[in-house]
Amino acid sequence: MAPLDAAPTRRSAATRARLIRVAERLFAERSIEGVSLSEIGKAASQRNSNACQYHFGDKYGLLQAILDKHVPGITAEREVLLARLERPGRRPGLRALVQAFVQPVAAKLRDPDGGLEFIRINAQLIALHTLSVQGVPASPLRLARADRFSRALRRALRAAGLPAAIARERLLLAAVLVFHGLDDHSRMLEASGGHRPDGHSALFVASLEDAIVALLSAPVPASTRGLSRS
Repeated sequence: MAPLDAAPTRRSAATRARLIRVAERLFAERSIEGVSLSEIGKAASQRNSNACQYHFGDKYGLLQAILDKHVPGITAEREVLLARLERPGRRPGLRALVQAFVQPVAAKLRDPDGGLEFIRINAQLIALHTLSVQGVPASPLRLARADRFSRALRRALRAAGLPAAIARERLLLAAVLVFHGLDDHSRMLEASGGHRPDGHSALFVASLEDAIVALLSAPVPASTRGLSRS
């Protein structure tokens, strides 16, 4: 068996891409736990029942490949938005940063190359992502951490007087709102058979941004501040 990090041939790269596309669809439709690697290989018309293991090692390797397909583009788009927001001697406000947080993910609803499936898979992975962000060695998935955008968002929360422990918990809740909210919204759109107004998604995303701004900027009661120090 070739090493997983070996430079892929054109045929190998095409097989990997096909397996990733099929995995995205099946994980989104039937859940990550509800689909085996052999089922993915069979659905991708692979004669070798161990095709997924050959290319990705295990299910987490396949999930990592899905994240690696989508996350760099989201991160790059956030960097572009942040560059537009920053001015010499001026830092972007919380609402603008929340829009830069939400909109590149919401755009995945319109990405025909697995964007919707990416949202639905990440809604299932929130618990693992949370453990990873908190530094608990339970997640085998690699996630970008201290990028420029994340630093800007945390800086804005510090400037608003939000204690670091509370900011961390609220940002995790914001991620839950984004992925589960967009997941549920997409399912409602499917169930409606396209009968909702054209602007409904734009209104939903704007409302999602409003909710996250409210979450991040809400006053912190003394009782909660006490918990953050315990």
